[in-house]
Amino acid sequence: MLPAVFSRGARLGLVALALACAAAGAQPVATPYDNLGAEQQVRLLSRQMAQGAFEKTTDAELLAALAALHADAWRLWASTELAPFSEYEFAMTRQERVNGQWQAQPARMSVRYRHSPRQIQARWLPGGARAGQSLWYDETQRPDQMYGNLGGLLGCASMWVALDSPLARAQSNHTVRDLGLQYIAALLDQNARSLRAMGRTEKPTQITLVQETGQRMVAVTWELPSGPPQFYAKKVQLVFDLKNPWPRMVTTWNESGEMTEKMVFENVVAKPLDAKATELPNSDKRF
Repeated sequence: MLPAVFSRGARLGLVALALACAAAGAQPVATPYDNLGAEQQVRLLSRQMAQGAFEKTTDAELLAALAALHADAWRLWASTELAPFSEYEFAMTRQERVNGQWQAQPARMSVRYRHSPRQIQARWLPGGARAGQSLWYDETQRPDQMYGNLGGLLGCASMWVALDSPLARAQSNHTVRDLGLQYIAALLDQNARSLRAMGRTEKPTQITLVQETGQRMVAVTWELPSGPPQFYAKKVQLVFDLKNPWPRMVTTWNESGEMTEKMVFENVVAKPLDAKATELPNSDKRF
């Protein structure tokens, strides 16, 4: 079942890292991550998540462990953990600021994804914006085009559309190729490379705890010098539940402090695409 976009009440559950780890008179909390190299830290982080170890830690212990990570550990962890997801299915909600306007309603989507070669099927689900739309993409056939039903004035008509066409860009700032989890790793890598080029640390600006849907989650925030094209966004926040190797939520803001996109991921399942999943449907049928 797809979750609603995270509630405003989550803000009430924020626990500042400074309060947890540097309270007046408090001693620094020792962690297993102290004195480890970045790659060793990433291996330990992955192992502890897989074992559910973070559920047994206190807020202070958890935040101290994450604060001990080297500057490049988050980027290394994302690339290490997301890379194995070569073929999978997932559900998500998505809302963006397109042409300066924040979309009134998030889209609810079901996506089937293969990373190499890039093959994607996506359906817009009831209860969200653009319900009933669908698309199909296969870079081995037409790398610069997608095929699908785009709804709206086109009704039930299916057609080939260029990935960067005005019709495709009217609904999203992204192309269909950006739908996979690997795009999150690329986001972190872009920001990290730009920060290193400026001689600045890629360490997160803030790490906080948030209580949402009855779960303790971690919000990792980067306040960046500027937005695109040098950086992905002026501000980027990833929310992890520390039970799964993929972010539960990605939120970005522009230089004016306006939210530019919000994506919530759920039900990510590693699953090979069968032959029928990569076949182009009949042009007179919906997916």
